[in-house]
Amino acid sequence: MTVAVNRYAGVDLYMQEEIHRIVRDRTGAGKMFDRQIDAWWLGLCIGVREGERISLTPDTRTVKFIDGTVLGSDPWRITHLELLALATEGDRALEQPRRVMGIAMEYANFGLEWLRDECLLKVEPTLSLLNRLDLSRLFKDS
Repeated sequence: MTVAVNRYAGVDLYMQEEIHRIVRDRTGAGKMFDRQIDAWWLGLCIGVREGERISLTPDTRTVKFIDGTVLGSDPWRITHLELLALATEGDRALEQPRRVMGIAMEYANFGLEWLRDECLLKVEPTLSLLNRLDLSRLFKDS
């Protein structure tokens, strides 16, 4: 078994304060997300799928919701983050763990805003999410 080295353990993960409140209220046993990292990861995936990123400005109110040690519990996430950075900015990005996480956070920022606007504040968030995703795009090459 290959073990991924977590070079990101010391890198903090942030999200916008307003979105953090929404995610926090929907995280835990029996709720939409088991962990906040799962919500963040879904936001990341949506941002990547849509090809959209948002860089937060210095005056944006943010909350550190966890640090990169969480990635050690799901080592496949490390591989995905590095592949994303490689595809986005090339080999040089991999030399800077903070840049790799920065790229991921930019995609997650877009996706978390999308989630907030499109489904998290709805009565039936899962149904809203499925209705808003263009599933035909998933199968366009088949």
